[in-house]
Amino acid sequence: MTHAAVSDKPFNPAILDGKGTRGITPPESNWAQKLDTPPYVGYGVTCGITFTFRGLRVDLRGQVQDIEDRPIRGLYAAGELVGGLFYHNYPGGAGLMAGSVFGKAAGESAAADIGGKAT
Repeated sequence: MTHAAVSDKPFNPAILDGKGTRGITPPESNWAQKLDTPPYVGYGVTCGITFTFRGLRVDLRGQVQDIEDRPIRGLYAAGELVGGLFYHNYPGGAGLMAGSVFGKAAGESAAADIGGKAT
């Protein structure tokens, strides 16, 4: 990003500050900063998707529901493919905890439904 591209507004990381860029693609809309003081350090980054925001509907036993909200016999789900837990955002670690809770419920339910002993 060139110095001329960064708008001259005050930087405020706590709000959408409108400190954007002009004349470069894609434009930055908030929090743009001039990189004018060395040393400069680069870090390799990779992204990942923790889980989906939409997925299969399950009941409290972890049993997958059909389109009429009836349990599908013998089909259980847990983890990232369970939907309806989060909508716009989520607290860190919540996906792992949801997977643990629904995994336990689904495992116990599956064992009980086939006549096994749930622990």
